[in-house]
Amino acid sequence: MLDAPAGRRQNDAGMETAPQDARSAFPPPTGLALASLLLGIAALGLSFLLLGFLIGAVGAALGVAYLMKKGGPTTMARWGIVLSLLGVFASIGFAALYFHYYHLMSSQFGITLVPPTGALASPPLLPASSPLLKSNLAWSVTIPGAQALCAGDWESDGSARVLVAAGLVLHVLDLTGVEKSTLPLPERFTAIECGRSKAAGARLLGYTLWGGQVSVIDHTGKISWSHNAGMGLDGAHWGDLNGDGNDEMIVGMNGFGGLKALSGDGKKLWSASLGNVWSQAIVAAAANRPALVLATDGSGSVNLFDAAGRRQNALRPEGGYYAGMTAGATESNSVQILAFSGNAVVAFDQAGKVAWMTSARSGAASTGSPRVCAVMGDLTGEGAKEWAFIDGGGDLEIATTGGQ
Repeated sequence: MLDAPAGRRQNDAGMETAPQDARSAFPPPTGLALASLLLGIAALGLSFLLLGFLIGAVGAALGVAYLMKKGGPTTMARWGIVLSLLGVFASIGFAALYFHYYHLMSSQFGITLVPPTGALASPPLLPASSPLLKSNLAWSVTIPGAQALCAGDWESDGSARVLVAAGLVLHVLDLTGVEKSTLPLPERFTAIECGRSKAAGARLLGYTLWGGQVSVIDHTGKISWSHNAGMGLDGAHWGDLNGDGNDEMIVGMNGFGGLKALSGDGKKLWSASLGNVWSQAIVAAAANRPALVLATDGSGSVNLFDAAGRRQNALRPEGGYYAGMTAGATESNSVQILAFSGNAVVAFDQAGKVAWMTSARSGAASTGSPRVCAVMGDLTGEGAKEWAFIDGGGDLEIATTGGQ
């Protein structure tokens, strides 16, 4: 064997091998990355069971731990983190959806979310007025398939009509119960209301409770415009917000849709962030009183807004949880609110001062009850306003704004 020259041997011996980084020589095991990826897939797949939140949190943590070690392939870990986070967010979304449907199921079975306490738990009877009004049947008409009813000046001639939606037909009756005309409807409605427009005449809003939209119908039965309701519609009402003689619309949405005010042609005027807007009402503008918009929500409060959507107050008189609610202008032009909590109905003003309370049908306070739980009007023709609602015994009760 030939020896290398002495000088060459010395140079080779003098050369030192550069130290090698242990982490580059031995890249981190991919077990953490693989675990993160698998947990991310599981988190996304099980997010509807809400387990995805916990699994996703662990998967994301393992992926981050792998990336912090550096030196190895990162694709699996990055995908694991992304899928894990998607699983976390999907679980949060499903939790919100389940909470929303919990309220729907509660309302469907007439469950009041908060039991009444104090005076609301045992509301007093109202004192009887003298003399008491007597009920007399004026007329009765059978309309097969009737699902919704309202009254309004449908012909714009100064005379009120009774409008009944039955399937795909709108029946128009006069105040003696005689059917004057019928109109084809484009869809089935479980709630209708007649509104005013100086240019277009009377219009009809129609919707199905928890449906996807509210529609406005003209005199030919055609849809003038519609507004989508996202997670479901809780109610819609006409009312003159600016005092110009034309009705605007308020729409209350389920879930996180909130409360919206729309112009007469369907353009958005303003919105308010509320959860589960159970009931809504408009007290129309008058010569010496601005319009007032009211809505109950998932907190059980009666929320008050001015015509521009600025919040004025949030009321819970007597600590009640209020779902059913309406409001109107009294003979003195002040506003009185009528709201239902448990088996009680409470009348109060814009500041929350209670005028009176009495028993009411417990279903009227439920989130599943019809949106109109009481009506105000001049029943005697003397200029004074009265309320009509169903009391705790199941009877129709007529009460003055003073509580008689």
